[in-house]
Amino acid sequence: MHIVFLNGSQFRGSWHELTRALWHPLFIALVFAMTSILLLAQPYGHVLPEGVIIRTLIVTSSVMVFLSAAMFFLGRCARAKLRAHTIPVLSLSIICSTVWGMSATVLAGGRSLDLIGWGQLLAFNFVFCTAGEIILSSFLLRRIVEETGLQAHPIVAVSSAFRPDTQTQSQPPLPRTKKLEILGQPVALDAIWHLKAEEHYVLLGLRDGTTRLLRGRLADAIAQVPQDAGLQVHRSHWVARTALADLDRRRDGWRLRLLNGEDIPVARNRQAQVRRWVEAVLQPA
Repeated sequence: MHIVFLNGSQFRGSWHELTRALWHPLFIALVFAMTSILLLAQPYGHVLPEGVIIRTLIVTSSVMVFLSAAMFFLGRCARAKLRAHTIPVLSLSIICSTVWGMSATVLAGGRSLDLIGWGQLLAFNFVFCTAGEIILSSFLLRRIVEETGLQAHPIVAVSSAFRPDTQTQSQPPLPRTKKLEILGQPVALDAIWHLKAEEHYVLLGLRDGTTRLLRGRLADAIAQVPQDAGLQVHRSHWVARTALADLDRRRDGWRLRLLNGEDIPVARNRQAQVRRWVEAVLQPA
């Protein structure tokens, strides 16, 4: 899951980590505060029907539709392994919640809007939601991920100056200038993320998301990489420690999750070794 916010800060982690962060009291307080502003300031008072209860129901249900739509679009990006930018996510979610709110308003006896009114309403909603997003990304996000324990992962809630190849203190950086030759292919050590056996070939996965198919054996490729650079977690997979995000236990066994969202199976006879390795790599400084 990779989200890029308007101020340039970023969240990188799993879908589970994102949902865990959104249950943090600071995020919940932000949602309640912005909903309270809408209820007290009554920017929609000229179109909403009379009655405090019905107005409260329409506003709060619109907020819930907005949050649900945002999570839906973020989830689609996560499944497609796409980088999610908040501007299109905000825009689509605002459209969904505005249509819902106006439909409920008309059904409850409120005023309908002409084309200009719709434009003004959407513009206000976009500015209001953008302000909330900036507050979240600029002042709350880093504290949220720190207090939920996500700082143990190599890349989460980083600023725009944080480069994808930067390491946390718990992961001393590998020599960045060191060059290797893997099965005849020259490559920088810190660019290697994943090696996978493919019959008579080895698939070399790189940090930038590209892959190279090299002829040879996985064992020979692993032998050409420094021993402390990673670990063979399966007979067909070797993973660099700089690519590691987490270790998940599932019904079909343990799986490593990489920072790019890829899942790597862990061999049953290597589980204990892999768990010790993951704990050593991802332990807080």
